Amino acid sequence: MRPIRNTLLVASVILTLGAFAPTALAASTPSEFHVTKDCGSFTGVKPSYCTITVSNIAAIPAGSKIWYTGPVLTNAYFLSSNVTIKTTAGNNATGYCMFQAKTSMGLCTFWKGTGKLTGFTSVVDVSIDAAGLWHFDGMFYFADPPTPPDTSTDGREWLRHRAAPARHF
Repeated sequence: MRPIRNTLLVASVILTLGAFAPTALAASTPSEFHVTKDCGSFTGVKPSYCTITVSNIAAIPAGSKIWYTGPVLTNAYFLSSNVTIKTTAGNNATGYCMFQAKTSMGLCTFWKGTGKLTGFTSVVDVSIDAAGLWHFDGMFYFADPPTPPDTSTDGREWLRHRAAPARHF
C-alpha cells in the first residue's frame, strides 16, 4: 500500500508544480507578435535569410534579418531549420521553424535572445500570402533572466541534507 500512496503523493506534487510553472516563468505579459518578411533573398544555401519588412515589436524593427541555417532548407515541400532573428542593432533571438509547403502552414518557436531580446519567448504560426510575403502571427513575452545560484554556502549543506537517511512513513 505504501508504494501506491508514495506514487500518488509524487504525482500530486508534480501536477501542482506544473500548474504553477507557467505563471512563474512568464515575467512579462504575453503580447501579440506580427511580422511580415520578404524572402526574395532566400537561396536555400546555408545560411540563407529573409528580411523583415513590417514588425509590431520595437526590438525587432523592419530591416532585421531572419537567418535560416538548416538542416532542411532545399526540400520543395518542407522546411525545418534553426533560425536566428538578427536586428540591425545587434540584438538576436534564437529559435526553430518548420513549414509544410503543401498546406502553406508552419510554426516557429523562439526561446532565448540577447541584448534587447534577452528572454524573448514566442510561438508563432507561419503563413504565406498571395503576394508571396511571409507572416509570423502569434504571441511573445520576455521571460525572467535565470536566477543565479545561491553562493552563500559552498553546497555542502545540500549534500548533508541529501545524505540524511530516508524516513519511512
